[in-house]
Amino acid sequence: MRQPIIYTILFIVLTATGCSFIASANEEPGEKDENLSIYEISMETDIDEDEEYYITAHYPQTPNNQIDQTIIDYVNKQKAYFKQESYQRNQQKNGGEVHELHIDFEVIHQDQRFFVVRFLETLDIGRDKMMTSQTIMNFDKKNGKALKVEELFKDDVYYVDRLHEWTKDQLAESGKENTSLYENLEAKSEVYENIAITDKGLMVFLEDPAQHSDTRVTIGKDKISHLIRSEYEEALVKAKENVSERPAEHKELGESNVDFSLVKKLHNEKKKVALTFDDGPHPEVTRKILDLLDKYHAKASFFMIGKRVGFYPDVAREVSERGHEIGNHTWDHSRLERLSEEEVEQQISSTQAILERVTGQNVNSLRMPFGNIPSVPYKGKLDTVPWTIHSEKWEDQEPLTVAQDILSQVEDGSIIMLHDLQNSTVEITDILLRRLSSEGYQVVPVGVLMEEKESRSVLD
Repeated sequence: MRQPIIYTILFIVLTATGCSFIASANEEPGEKDENLSIYEISMETDIDEDEEYYITAHYPQTPNNQIDQTIIDYVNKQKAYFKQESYQRNQQKNGGEVHELHIDFEVIHQDQRFFVVRFLETLDIGRDKMMTSQTIMNFDKKNGKALKVEELFKDDVYYVDRLHEWTKDQLAESGKENTSLYENLEAKSEVYENIAITDKGLMVFLEDPAQHSDTRVTIGKDKISHLIRSEYEEALVKAKENVSERPAEHKELGESNVDFSLVKKLHNEKKKVALTFDDGPHPEVTRKILDLLDKYHAKASFFMIGKRVGFYPDVAREVSERGHEIGNHTWDHSRLERLSEEEVEQQISSTQAILERVTGQNVNSLRMPFGNIPSVPYKGKLDTVPWTIHSEKWEDQEPLTVAQDILSQVEDGSIIMLHDLQNSTVEITDILLRRLSSEGYQVVPVGVLMEEKESRSVLD
């Protein structure tokens, strides 16, 4: 009689355990908002140069794989669309045009529940006017999904009319009642598709053709909270002050005490080449390159993108402290050829400011993105630095093949251009430094090389 009782008890225990397991398996990870963390954000940069187009895409990455994949899918979709449009345009024009896609981003807001990012797309495919657009993604950290605007609001609420009413009120209060933006504003869902969750409420981005820009209008929590779905309402009300896109540990850095004594010793009669690295800094690749340069007692030049320095100031500072030259590579790697004089100046001066503040170096060299010359003359005091050797299609080739191609062109006074965003550059650099050292070359910053060339020309 005892055996059936034991089986019965065992069955009950197993059933209860199974139910508990199923319930646990069905729970969303991070079920409680307070358990969700503030993301440390990294910045990715994809740069692609072809005979017929240039692509620069900046985008954020987070610890959430689903968010990251959504962002990568968006970037790839933009690239594919651009390449198709560029190809069709050149087919119509029998080639000859060089087009550009530029994607930039800003983190609008982040708290325990939401991660909000805005992308700015510039598409230049040879028409009279460039096409600019924006994409805003409001991510729910609970499941990693990007929320559609309509998903924020209750089913029985036609949110467009209410947003329209409040937006016009805000525009009127800010003195824009008599503007074309106010007068032409329509209560349509496509007008209110670019909305960002913030700690203050909802931020509405309105296209303003008259100003060739967008206008931001914030609708406070007190107005919209009762229209929001209950699952988001509490999180929205509790949303804390906006968290910057820069990781928390990135603090302002003081002046750098850089020792350039090693650089000064490089003035001698040995054969010299300059190694230059564009598009960084990168938190891993750049540091690996620095270690290789130390190993071979070499000094190099790093032309940095200002926006990336903002994300990785510690890396930029380390480059300087280890005795290497810092150069300006503009703020976001836009094609300067399409920018106005004021925009070109802003690209360069903003980068100059952050480089000098972070590294302590007096930066005096500039490399133009894609080697392009601005449509208007650059009137600044920085020396523009070219290159003499750059392996074409290097991203599609094995590191050894790229290194051999470069070495076959090297001579005294060569300026080699590499990129410190890809891991393959580390292996390429190792091969180059080993061979150059064995062949009696001294690897120096490009500033040293150019200064020596000027001295020789004066003597001649």
